Amino acid sequence: MILMTLANKAHLDQAAERNLITGNLDQLIYTAGKFENLQTSLLDTQSIINNEPVPDAKPEDVVTIINLQRAFKYVLDLNAYPQLTDLLTINQIIKGGDPAAGKLRTTDVKVALTNDVWLPPLPVKADVEKQLKYLLTPDQTATEYALQLNLYLSRCQLFIDGNMRTALVAANAILIAAGAGLFAIPENKMHGYRSQLQKYYRSGKTESLLQWLYENCVFD
Repeated sequence: MILMTLANKAHLDQAAERNLITGNLDQLIYTAGKFENLQTSLLDTQSIINNEPVPDAKPEDVVTIINLQRAFKYVLDLNAYPQLTDLLTINQIIKGGDPAAGKLRTTDVKVALTNDVWLPPLPVKADVEKQLKYLLTPDQTATEYALQLNLYLSRCQLFIDGNMRTALVAANAILIAAGAGLFAIPENKMHGYRSQLQKYYRSGKTESLLQWLYENCVFD
């Protein structure tokens, strides 16, 4: 746990927070989709969100976008800090009909790093619930908790697939509940984020990456 305090950048009421998220939903979905190597353009993403035809879009990209749209709708309606059951639901929505979706993984996964691999341990339900409580300290701002949760979910890989997207949507669920803005990795920051994530996977140390996320990826 870090000692610095990451103050909330926004202090919005429920209506203003919802407008912020819905007004930027296309950007949120477009950038979140980059974790799945989404090939559609931002304009194509907007069209798919609006249920308009995009003839050249790959079917799997359309599914990714629609599922992310549904996941953001879920956390907007939730309007509360996500519990483990919510994280399972978010992953299930994001992964659609995948039989493993919405379940803590029971098999090992390998995360490819530069000249290395990260082998996160198998998640145990009681341990995950304990960690979620640990991350949310009494003096924690919503922003700090959101960024901490995003990194925890990204590193621990609770699910067979969709972990990065689940982490991003869950982080936004916290900000939505607190009226604290939105969290997104800008497209021009994606390479830098992936590079820093590799270091974080190896070390487990969050301090510098949390500060970077706060400065570059939290918007009001």
